[in-house]
Amino acid sequence: MIGESIIITALLFVIILTMLKSKRKKWAVATLPVMLLPAINAMAKPFCVLVLKIDFTFVIAVWTILIAVMASCIWTGFLTATLLNRRKTRLAYLFGCTAFNIILAAAFMWNHYHALGGELKFF
Repeated sequence: MIGESIIITALLFVIILTMLKSKRKKWAVATLPVMLLPAINAMAKPFCVLVLKIDFTFVIAVWTILIAVMASCIWTGFLTATLLNRRKTRLAYLFGCTAFNIILAAAFMWNHYHALGGELKFF
């Protein structure tokens, strides 16, 4: 699912560029936390295999995804508190980004579970 992660990251990057071009800098910055999870998911396996020279197991995939989701949700909460002004806007942004991250993380974990043989290898 590396290809899909790269496509999602690229689409979100195009959205950020579009918002910057339309002079909506706050929303461009607010889109960055949503881009974190697919970008990390795309880089995790190549980083483990090529740089760290270890097998990319399901446990490593789950921890990578969970840490990325936590970081993205914390970043989203921070931007909600500091960047956005109106209450309706804050609530919609917070729930939308959190739901996107959780659903995408579940899809990534499901794919990693089936792609890595459906077995739990710790080392």
